[in-house]
Amino acid sequence: MSPAYDAAVWLPNLVWANLMRRRARSLFTAIGVALGVGLIVALLSISAGVTRAVNNVIHLGGADFGLFQGQVTQLTNSLLPDALASEVARQPGVQESARIKLFVTTVDGVSSVLVFGLDPTEFPERQFVITRGSRPQDNQVLLGDKVAAQLGRGPGDTIRIGNVALRVAGVFHSGNSFEDGGVVAPLALVQTLAGRPGEVTSIAVIIRPGASSSQVAARLQQRFPGLVAVTDPGQAIQVDTTSRLLISAGWVFSVVALLVGGIGVTNTMAMSVMERSQEIGVLRAIGWPNRRVAGMILTEAVGICLLALAIGLALGYVAAQALVAQGALSTLVSPVFGLDVFAWGLAFSLGVGLLGAIYPVWRAIRLNPIEALRRE
Repeated sequence: MSPAYDAAVWLPNLVWANLMRRRARSLFTAIGVALGVGLIVALLSISAGVTRAVNNVIHLGGADFGLFQGQVTQLTNSLLPDALASEVARQPGVQESARIKLFVTTVDGVSSVLVFGLDPTEFPERQFVITRGSRPQDNQVLLGDKVAAQLGRGPGDTIRIGNVALRVAGVFHSGNSFEDGGVVAPLALVQTLAGRPGEVTSIAVIIRPGASSSQVAARLQQRFPGLVAVTDPGQAIQVDTTSRLLISAGWVFSVVALLVGGIGVTNTMAMSVMERSQEIGVLRAIGWPNRRVAGMILTEAVGICLLALAIGLALGYVAAQALVAQGALSTLVSPVFGLDVFAWGLAFSLGVGLLGAIYPVWRAIRLNPIEALRRE
């Protein structure tokens, strides 16, 4: 049997036995790293949720981009004067503008339902396809097909937005789950319900054919100081300061967690090397080269960090949901857990494992086999 075959057979068994030798220590080290992984997962999933929410808002009704008040704590806190929309519509490169009031409230006893305040003569409401009923008149409302199914309501029924009873004129479908999960009501009514008459959350803009969105947006920002033209979801942090603070602080804490986790793995693996000096001496004496000893230590560190990844993913999921549920971010935001979030969590955990294994590996390969065998 060749030495290479011996190593292939015995290395996994050695790694497993060494990790199980001090189970509590391995577990606590993994939990320490998992806290950092969980922070990364929560941070990135919320960041992705913010991006998705902003993308839905700025393209509401087929708009090219949206205008918001700058430096507000949340997207829904943006307040712009009603009359500004007509001024925007007269600017070079703008084909059409529309006023949008976003209001999160209780509808028929269901909390945190998004209500869109729209003017039926403006383009966002015109693009809705009415699948049941008809377009609204006076103080009637439209239900997106998703929220209609959730509430169990349809044309001719009455719903209550807050304390106001309103008749449902029809059910619409837009193809955008964000819109289809909301209620559309007359702009003036939603402004009154929100206690903000004459103010809107955003002004949606459609540019003229051949015009550049970025150039038109830049001109509007220059013409109306304090206004933020969001043409790309990545610009969300220009508007939502809560998101910006959370993301900035999250990255700082993540770097700290990386260092602390690396120190924890270093300590655990260094203690393991010291406790197993005779074992390592025997392996060196029977011909194990430095790279194989180093591989064993690295594999043990990676094993701890993969356990940390599993725990961290669960912690991150729970933390992200809790942050959003408790109102730490805009109620428009829900965490998005994609493959990129998993990839970053994996990269973080493996990075901690490799960082933490550097010193123990150096110590192990410098161990003199004869001196190690003499130790008790």
